[in-house]
Amino acid sequence: MKRFSAAVFLTLVCIRLFAAESPWQYGRIVDVHKSVNTKTKAWVVNTPITEDEISYTISVHIQDKILVGSFDLMPEESAPPQEWTTNYPVKVQVVADRLYLRAPTGDLRLRIVQRKIAKPMAPLTVDEKKRLAEMEAPAGSLVGFSDDKATGGGTAAKAQASSVESAPQPAPAALPPTMGLVNVRSTPYLSEVFVDGDSMGYTPAKVNLPPGKHSFRVEKAGYKAWTKEIVITVGSELTLDASLEKK
Repeated sequence: MKRFSAAVFLTLVCIRLFAAESPWQYGRIVDVHKSVNTKTKAWVVNTPITEDEISYTISVHIQDKILVGSFDLMPEESAPPQEWTTNYPVKVQVVADRLYLRAPTGDLRLRIVQRKIAKPMAPLTVDEKKRLAEMEAPAGSLVGFSDDKATGGGTAAKAQASSVESAPQPAPAALPPTMGLVNVRSTPYLSEVFVDGDSMGYTPAKVNLPPGKHSFRVEKAGYKAWTKEIVITVGSELTLDASLEKK
C-alpha cells in the first residue's frame, strides 16, 4: 500500500510539472473522423447481441505542426461538437502524450497518436481570439479517454484536470488580416480537399491562405479528381464549388 501511494504521489507531481510547463496555445481543427466498430457481446438462440464501439480521431494544427489525437466515446459522453469543422479555432494544451482542446462549444481530452510537420498555421482573427479569451472555465470533466486506465486511479485524473484548468492563458494579440478565405464545397459531400498538395480536411471546408497563387484538388474514392488554381489576396473571400464526375 505504501509503495502504491508513493507511485501515485510521484505521478501527480509529474503531471503538475508538465501542466505548468505547457501553456495553452491557439490552434485550428484540421479534421474530425468517426470510427464505429461493432462487436458481438453475446449470443441468444443463434442471434448475436452486438454493441457499437465509437471512437474519434481529431487532427489539430498548432504553429508548424499537426497533432493527431484519439479517444473512445463512452455512453455517458457527448460526441465532438458539430461546429468543429476544418479551421475551427480552439485552445490547445499538450501535456506529455495528452492533448487538451477547449472552445466555446465544448472541451475534449485525447491521447496523442501522431505528430506531423506542417506549414505554419493561419493566424487567428481578432474576433476568433476574442471568443476564445471570453470562455469560462469548463464546469464539468473533459470528454475523452479515462485517466483511470492510464494511471491506475481516479485521483491522478482529477489532479491532471485541475492542473489543466489552472494553466496560464495566452494573452490575445490583435493582428491585422494577412490571409484570404476560401470556402470549398463539393458534390458529393465529404470529399477531401488538397491545397498545394497538402490535405486540408473534408468538404465543406473553410481554408485560410496567404496571398498568391494556390492549387486546389478535391478527391473522393470512385470519382475523378477536380482541380483548380486561384489567386488569393489579403482579406478576400472566395467560394469554390467542386462537382466531381464518377470514374
